[in-house]
Amino acid sequence: MNKLVLLFLLMSCLIYGQDIDYNNTYSDFDNGKTYYVFGDNVAFRSEADKNSKALDALKIGSEIEIIEKSEQTLIYNGVESHYYKARYNGQIGYILGGLISLGKKEMGPSKYFYTYGKKDDTYYIIIRHVNEQLEIHEAITDLRTNDFAVEVYDNKGIEGIQNIIFVNYLAEACAVEGGGVYFFQVNSEMKKVFTISQVSDAGVYWFFEELIFPVDKNGVKDKIVYKKESGSYQDEATHWVETNTVSRELEWKDGTEF
Repeated sequence: MNKLVLLFLLMSCLIYGQDIDYNNTYSDFDNGKTYYVFGDNVAFRSEADKNSKALDALKIGSEIEIIEKSEQTLIYNGVESHYYKARYNGQIGYILGGLISLGKKEMGPSKYFYTYGKKDDTYYIIIRHVNEQLEIHEAITDLRTNDFAVEVYDNKGIEGIQNIIFVNYLAEACAVEGGGVYFFQVNSEMKKVFTISQVSDAGVYWFFEELIFPVDKNGVKDKIVYKKESGSYQDEATHWVETNTVSRELEWKDGTEF
């Protein structure tokens, strides 16, 4: 292993702790910022109460400006969710936090909104895709960590799909498993196709999986290259490192499966 790769692995746990643009399951929406409605036909209420008057019904993707978080909560998708005072189209009202998207991603005519829920002790992410016809398609997957990002790409050279959605698990500490889940958008449906794992403990071991697409560096035309590398540090003083590498070419057949 060259010194550059070794240095990267030794510093990987520190990198996780640096500032990264990610979401987590314990953060609030920021006052004064614009967010997007995750639900569809969501009641925009006069008070922070599910029984209060509905001032409007907001479509998915509607822009709202957060004014402040209220103390009132409601259990939604297994999570205690606060109501937020917000501004929409000149009106002031309240909307449940669980019905606000954590972010918005766009690729061509496609728009993606996402939030999270909880079942028992496991958090999961919900992604909704809105196409040109304003049809809504949904995908759900468990979260391995409380910190995650949603990344959207074009098809990266893979025929038969429109876009690639990657749920990136961000490990905040050494020995915490990261990695993520790939979804392929086929027409408007998001198909869960691959899960990768990445974990390291500086100076002890590492395990790293990745997918390399045709347009990526070292990519292969019409193929998806799966790579896995694992290793351990036997003696840091002498840079004694033992590694094992696996590489395999995969093909997306008929736009439906590997």
